[in-house]
Amino acid sequence: MRTLDLGHNALTAVPDLSALTQLEILYLHENALTALPALPPSLTYLNISENPLRDVELGSLPNLIELRMLDLDLDAFPDVAPLPALRELHLRRNRFKSVPEAVRGMRELRLLDLRANGLTSVPEWIAELPRLEKLDLRWNEVFEPPRELVERGCVVLCE
Repeated sequence: MRTLDLGHNALTAVPDLSALTQLEILYLHENALTALPALPPSLTYLNISENPLRDVELGSLPNLIELRMLDLDLDAFPDVAPLPALRELHLRRNRFKSVPEAVRGMRELRLLDLRANGLTSVPEWIAELPRLEKLDLRWNEVFEPPRELVERGCVVLCE
């Protein structure tokens, strides 16, 4: 099995999935999960959005390309092993007051969605992400996009 879609249900728990060594795409969004199951390191896409998660533990996901964690009410990024392949990180509608420090090591990141979080500034190191193409800061209190990103052609959305 390469894709497992358990989204849009009322699931309160999901069994350990770590034995599904071929699993690449996992949808767990819009459920009633308060904790995540153990995940296989083969995942390339993970959507855990819109769950009342109290404990977000991702484990080691070295192949993950896209991570969606929208509407989780998070105020801190989960403790996670490095995500060396991550290209898209969606953190819309959480409670981050600053860009999570974990983002700093995501050297392959191309899209960072931080809409509607309560950010008041963006750290200088964000410009050090070499592949960042789109930084979405709308619906925050950040009104001045990082000049270095704009100069290199990164789309930075602020409102």
